Order: sequence, then structure tokens, then C-alpha cells
Amino acid sequence: MTTDLPRSTNSNTAIRYVIQRIAICFIFALFLFVSAGTTDWLRGWIYFLYGLSLEICSLIIYAIIAPEMLKQRGALHRGIKTYDKVFLVAWLLMVLITSIVAGFDAIRYQWSSLPFFTVYIGSVLIAAAYVFGSWAMVENEHFEQFVRIQTDRKQQVVTTGPYRVVRHPGYAGTIVGALGVPLMLGSLWTFIPTVAVIVLFVIRTSLEDRTLYEELDGYVAYAKQTRYRLFPGIW
Repeated sequence: MTTDLPRSTNSNTAIRYVIQRIAICFIFALFLFVSAGTTDWLRGWIYFLYGLSLEICSLIIYAIIAPEMLKQRGALHRGIKTYDKVFLVAWLLMVLITSIVAGFDAIRYQWSSLPFFTVYIGSVLIAAAYVFGSWAMVENEHFEQFVRIQTDRKQQVVTTGPYRVVRHPGYAGTIVGALGVPLMLGSLWTFIPTVAVIVLFVIRTSLEDRTLYEELDGYVAYAKQTRYRLFPGIW
């Protein structure tokens, strides 16, 4: 087990997390429009403004309902698993590749296209992802950004809310939301990096689940009760 040392948190850590989340939205948009070679892209603007609005709404909800969770997600903790550090780098890379492929495909080179109504399908998937993921984050006070056993915070197994359905509802929501990105942007080729992102989250889920089995008291019993990691009846 990795030694974990306590770290104090305050409002500054919450602000750090808010800035981080908003910055990711703008960085994605920057790569999106630069790769497209133009800002005259309706679907690109719809996706950016829609995603930014959902992000801001979620952050406001966290600040009101789960302020401590928000602070912890912005704090710098020790004890983070090595595989999760690797995951972070790979995930950020895939996010940038997703925006670049979408811009190249949908606008600059027009390798493929999707009818405009897929914007609505994608928006529903992304909204559902935010709702389910936010529910998990509000329900679980130990929902930090990185995988670690929070001995400093007396981490316990959460069995309520979406955790009654699957063991990793946050990741399940992220996967569903990822499928909405190519649909909103109108790019079939963007499904390639999207699938890569999904694979990354499946791997992360498996590794985190193994960590919790081995290191978190009560998780084995919980896993027997809630059988599926991500999607009921599948896995």
C-alpha cells in the first residue's frame, strides 16, 4: 500500500479545480478551431458553449451541495497510484487528438459528415453523462481526481445513489458522454480517438477496482452486492 500523508485544503484548492475544469474547455475549443482553420463552424460553437454551460452548472452544484469534495478535487495529494499518473497523460493526449481530428475531419478536409440531427443525440448523451457523473460526485465525498486510498480522510465504501447500480458511475458517465462528442461535432473519424478514450477508462476502472479490492475495507462485500463495474448486465 502506498503511504498517504494528510494535506490541508481550503477555498483556494476549490478555485484551482474550477479554473482547471474551465481551462480544459477552452483549450479543447482552441485546438478544435485551430485544426478546423476557421471559427465559422456552427457545430463547433454549439459543442463548446453547450459543454461550457454544463461544466459551469456542475461546478455551481458542487460548490453548493458538496463544497468539501470540490476542495479535495483541487488539492494536491500524495499517495496517487502510478498507473493513474500514466492515465492522466494518455487521457490529456487523447482529448487533444479528439479535438484535432474533429476539426480536420468536419471542416478542414471534410473526410466524413453526419446529419445535423446527431447534434441533438450527442447533446442528450453528454447531458446524461453530466447528470449521472455529478450525482456520483455529490453522493461520494471521497470522489477525488486521482486514484488513491484516502487513509487521511478515513475513506469508506459508498453504496448509495448511483453506486447501487454500478461501482464506478463517474466513469460510466464519462464513457457515455464521450460518445456524444463525435455526434455533436459531425465527425465519424472522431470516433477513433473517442474509442481510445473509452478504452483508457475501461483500463482505469479495472485497475482502480483491483486497488479497492486489495486496500479498501468493505469493498469486497460491496462488490458482491453491486456486481457490475460500469454497465449493468455487461461488465
